[in-house]
Amino acid sequence: MQTGGKTVRFLVWVGVVFLQLIMTQVVTFLFSMFIPDVGQFQQSYSVFFVLIVGITFSAGVFLAGWLALKFGWLNGNPKLPVRLIGTLVGAFVPLIIALVIHRVLEAGNPFLAVSILVSILGFHVPGWLAKD
Repeated sequence: MQTGGKTVRFLVWVGVVFLQLIMTQVVTFLFSMFIPDVGQFQQSYSVFFVLIVGITFSAGVFLAGWLALKFGWLNGNPKLPVRLIGTLVGAFVPLIIALVIHRVLEAGNPFLAVSILVSILGFHVPGWLAKD
């Protein structure tokens, strides 16, 4: 029965990661609805665009992860400030590297997906490394 419990925990973790992926897109979409002409920031204000995208990606990942911890879907010590820092660093480092390389981040740039995935990783790593 021990193996069944590990399988269920793994599937729940995969579900939480999928929810975090979805929430990055939802938060970014909602932000774009409130700010008119946010698409023009991409070309003319690249640094501001990176700042906005990094914040929305981090907010989506952290919000979904926080809910998963609150409802008990994820086990472990929450360590919310450390998880927030990991999420922010994970979102911004790939975006800053992309900005240095490309100067303008366009839709479909692979660094956007990398930023989301590293942000999710930044949320989960403190929980994996925590000593309960």
